[in-house]
Amino acid sequence: MTDRERRLPLWVRALILVCLLAEGILSVADLAGYPALRPATFMLGAFWSPLLMQGVGLYPGQGVTMFLTYGLLHGGLLHVAMNMVSLAAIARELTRMIGPGAMALTYLASQIAAALLFAVMQPQAGPMIGASGAVFGLAGALVGYAAINLTRRRKALTPLFRSVGLILLLNVALTVMMPSIAWQAHLGGAAAGLIIGLALGMRRS
Repeated sequence: MTDRERRLPLWVRALILVCLLAEGILSVADLAGYPALRPATFMLGAFWSPLLMQGVGLYPGQGVTMFLTYGLLHGGLLHVAMNMVSLAAIARELTRMIGPGAMALTYLASQIAAALLFAVMQPQAGPMIGASGAVFGLAGALVGYAAINLTRRRKALTPLFRSVGLILLLNVALTVMMPSIAWQAHLGGAAAGLIIGLALGMRRS
Protein backbone atom coordinates (compact mmCIF):
# COMPACT_ATOMS: atom_id res chain seq x y z
CA MET A 1 0.00 0.00 0.00
CA THR A 2 1.45 3.38 -1.00
CA ASP A 3 1.58 6.45 1.25
CA ARG A 4 -1.20 8.00 -0.81
CA GLU A 5 -3.43 4.96 -0.28
CA ARG A 6 -2.77 5.07 3.48
CA ARG A 7 -3.81 8.72 3.63
CA LEU A 8 -7.40 9.46 4.55
CA PRO A 9 -9.46 11.47 2.05
CA LEU A 10 -9.54 15.21 2.72
CA TRP A 11 -13.23 15.21 3.61
CA VAL A 12 -12.67 12.51 6.25
CA ARG A 13 -9.80 14.43 7.82
CA ALA A 14 -11.87 17.62 7.81
CA LEU A 15 -14.85 15.83 9.37
CA ILE A 16 -12.71 14.34 12.13
CA LEU A 17 -11.22 17.77 12.84
CA VAL A 18 -14.64 19.43 13.07
CA CYS A 19 -16.00 16.73 15.40
CA LEU A 20 -12.94 16.93 17.65
CA LEU A 21 -13.07 20.72 17.75
CA ALA A 22 -16.77 20.75 18.56
CA GLU A 23 -16.36 18.31 21.44
CA GLY A 24 -13.17 20.05 22.58
CA ILE A 25 -14.97 23.39 22.87
CA LEU A 26 -17.88 21.85 24.77
CA SER A 27 -15.55 19.94 27.11
CA VAL A 28 -13.54 23.06 27.88
CA ALA A 29 -16.75 24.97 28.52
CA ASP A 30 -17.85 22.26 30.97
CA LEU A 31 -14.54 22.53 32.86
CA ALA A 32 -14.56 26.33 32.74
CA GLY A 33 -17.91 26.57 34.48
CA TYR A 34 -20.17 27.00 31.47
CA PRO A 35 -22.02 23.66 31.37
CA ALA A 36 -25.07 25.29 29.79
CA LEU A 37 -23.23 25.56 26.46
CA ARG A 38 -23.57 21.82 25.79
CA PRO A 39 -27.36 21.54 26.16
CA ALA A 40 -27.77 24.80 24.25
CA THR A 41 -25.68 23.41 21.40
CA PHE A 42 -27.72 20.21 21.44
CA MET A 43 -30.92 22.23 21.26
CA LEU A 44 -29.64 23.86 18.06
CA GLY A 45 -27.76 21.03 16.38
CA ALA A 46 -28.92 17.65 17.67
CA PHE A 47 -31.56 15.50 15.99
CA TRP A 48 -35.04 15.86 17.45
CA SER A 49 -37.62 13.39 16.16
CA PRO A 50 -40.68 15.59 16.94
CA LEU A 51 -39.41 18.23 14.50
CA LEU A 52 -40.19 15.91 11.59
CA MET A 53 -43.88 15.99 12.48
CA GLN A 54 -44.22 19.45 13.98
CA GLY A 55 -41.98 21.16 11.45
CA VAL A 56 -41.27 24.07 13.84
CA GLY A 57 -37.80 24.47 15.29
CA LEU A 58 -35.82 27.16 17.06
CA TYR A 59 -34.77 28.60 13.70
CA PRO A 60 -35.99 28.27 10.11
CA GLY A 61 -34.92 25.02 8.49
CA GLN A 62 -33.82 23.27 11.69
CA GLY A 63 -35.85 20.21 10.70
CA VAL A 64 -33.56 19.85 7.67
CA THR A 65 -30.19 21.02 8.97
CA MET A 66 -30.38 18.70 11.99
CA PHE A 67 -29.88 15.75 9.61
CA LEU A 68 -26.37 17.13 8.99
CA THR A 69 -25.42 18.75 12.29
CA TYR A 70 -26.30 15.94 14.69
CA GLY A 71 -23.42 13.84 13.38
CA LEU A 72 -20.92 16.55 14.34
CA LEU A 73 -21.88 16.56 18.02
CA HIS A 74 -20.97 14.00 20.68
CA GLY A 75 -21.64 13.34 24.32
CA GLY A 76 -18.08 13.41 25.60
CA LEU A 77 -14.46 12.71 24.77
CA LEU A 78 -14.89 8.92 24.89
CA HIS A 79 -17.88 9.09 22.57
CA VAL A 80 -16.12 11.20 19.94
CA ALA A 81 -12.86 9.24 20.25
CA MET A 82 -14.60 5.90 19.63
CA ASN A 83 -16.44 7.24 16.61
CA MET A 84 -13.47 8.99 15.04
CA VAL A 85 -11.11 6.03 15.49
CA SER A 86 -13.73 3.76 13.93
CA LEU A 87 -14.30 6.23 11.10
CA ALA A 88 -10.60 6.46 10.29
CA ALA A 89 -10.13 2.68 10.32
CA ILE A 90 -13.13 1.91 8.13
CA ALA A 91 -12.62 4.84 5.77
CA ARG A 92 -9.03 3.86 5.06
CA GLU A 93 -10.18 0.45 3.81
CA LEU A 94 -13.36 1.53 2.07
CA THR A 95 -11.79 4.38 0.12
CA ARG A 96 -9.50 1.86 -1.62
CA MET A 97 -12.57 -0.08 -2.72
CA ILE A 98 -15.05 2.54 -3.87
CA GLY A 99 -13.10 5.82 -3.88
CA PRO A 100 -13.48 8.96 -1.73
CA GLY A 101 -16.40 10.45 -3.68
CA ALA A 102 -18.65 7.40 -3.47
CA MET A 103 -17.67 6.96 0.15
CA ALA A 104 -18.68 10.55 0.96
CA LEU A 105 -22.11 10.01 -0.60
CA THR A 106 -22.45 6.74 1.30
CA TYR A 107 -21.61 8.50 4.56
CA LEU A 108 -24.19 11.22 3.92
CA ALA A 109 -26.91 8.78 2.87
CA SER A 110 -26.21 6.59 5.91
CA GLN A 111 -26.37 9.54 8.29
CA ILE A 112 -29.75 10.57 6.88
CA ALA A 113 -31.07 6.98 6.94
CA ALA A 114 -29.87 6.56 10.52
CA ALA A 115 -31.81 9.62 11.64
CA LEU A 116 -34.93 8.63 9.71
CA LEU A 117 -35.11 5.16 11.26
CA PHE A 118 -34.48 6.65 14.69
CA ALA A 119 -37.37 9.08 14.13
CA VAL A 120 -39.68 6.29 12.98
CA MET A 121 -38.86 4.06 15.95
CA GLN A 122 -38.57 6.89 18.50
CA PRO A 123 -41.00 9.60 17.26
CA GLN A 124 -40.88 11.61 20.49
CA ALA A 125 -37.18 11.23 21.29
CA GLY A 126 -34.28 13.64 21.33
CA PRO A 127 -31.64 14.80 21.42
CA MET A 128 -29.84 12.23 19.27
CA ILE A 129 -26.21 12.96 18.48
CA GLY A 130 -23.07 11.30 17.14
CA ALA A 131 -21.48 10.06 13.94
CA SER A 132 -21.95 6.38 14.75
CA GLY A 133 -24.96 5.91 12.47
CA ALA A 134 -22.96 7.12 9.48
CA VAL A 135 -19.89 5.13 10.59
CA PHE A 136 -22.03 2.00 10.75
CA GLY A 137 -23.16 2.91 7.25
CA LEU A 138 -19.57 2.84 6.00
CA ALA A 139 -19.07 -0.49 7.77
CA GLY A 140 -22.18 -1.84 6.06
CA ALA A 141 -20.97 -0.60 2.69
CA LEU A 142 -17.60 -2.25 3.23
CA VAL A 143 -19.29 -5.55 4.11
CA GLY A 144 -21.65 -5.39 1.12
CA TYR A 145 -18.97 -4.46 -1.39
CA ALA A 146 -16.51 -7.04 -0.05
CA ALA A 147 -19.17 -9.78 -0.11
CA ILE A 148 -19.85 -9.19 -3.80
CA ASN A 149 -16.14 -9.19 -4.66
CA LEU A 150 -15.37 -12.29 -2.62
CA THR A 151 -18.30 -14.15 -4.16
CA ARG A 152 -17.25 -13.14 -7.66
CA ARG A 153 -13.71 -14.37 -6.98
CA ARG A 154 -15.08 -17.55 -5.36
CA LYS A 155 -13.29 -16.88 -2.11
CA ALA A 156 -14.47 -17.86 1.36
CA LEU A 157 -16.84 -15.48 3.13
CA THR A 158 -15.99 -16.80 6.59
CA PRO A 159 -13.55 -13.97 7.51
CA LEU A 160 -16.16 -11.44 6.42
CA PHE A 161 -18.85 -13.09 8.54
CA ARG A 162 -16.50 -13.01 11.52
CA SER A 163 -15.99 -9.28 11.05
CA VAL A 164 -19.74 -8.69 10.81
CA GLY A 165 -20.30 -10.78 13.93
CA LEU A 166 -17.68 -8.77 15.81
CA ILE A 167 -19.32 -5.49 14.79
CA LEU A 168 -22.74 -6.74 15.88
CA LEU A 169 -21.36 -8.02 19.18
CA LEU A 170 -19.67 -4.69 19.83
CA ASN A 171 -22.89 -2.83 19.07
CA VAL A 172 -24.87 -5.04 21.46
CA ALA A 173 -22.23 -4.66 24.18
CA LEU A 174 -22.17 -0.88 23.83
CA THR A 175 -25.96 -0.73 23.95
CA VAL A 176 -25.99 -2.76 27.17
CA MET A 177 -23.22 -0.70 28.79
CA MET A 178 -24.55 2.64 27.51
CA PRO A 179 -28.36 2.47 27.23
CA SER A 180 -28.44 6.04 25.91
CA ILE A 181 -26.85 4.89 22.62
CA ALA A 182 -29.32 5.15 19.74
CA TRP A 183 -29.11 1.61 18.38
CA GLN A 184 -31.92 2.48 15.97
CA ALA A 185 -29.58 4.92 14.23
CA HIS A 186 -26.88 2.26 14.04
CA LEU A 187 -29.35 -0.11 12.42
CA GLY A 188 -30.60 2.50 9.93
CA GLY A 189 -27.10 3.55 8.93
CA ALA A 190 -25.81 -0.01 8.60
CA ALA A 191 -28.80 -1.06 6.47
CA ALA A 192 -28.40 1.90 4.11
CA GLY A 193 -24.66 1.35 3.80
CA LEU A 194 -25.08 -2.36 3.15
CA ILE A 195 -27.54 -1.70 0.32
CA ILE A 196 -25.22 0.88 -1.22
CA GLY A 197 -22.20 -1.42 -0.89
CA LEU A 198 -24.03 -4.29 -2.53
CA ALA A 199 -25.24 -2.04 -5.35
CA LEU A 200 -21.74 -0.65 -5.98
CA GLY A 201 -20.24 -4.14 -5.87
CA MET A 202 -22.72 -5.52 -8.42
CA ARG A 203 -22.32 -2.51 -10.66
CA ARG A 204 -18.52 -2.66 -10.70
CA SER A 205 -18.33 -6.44 -11.05
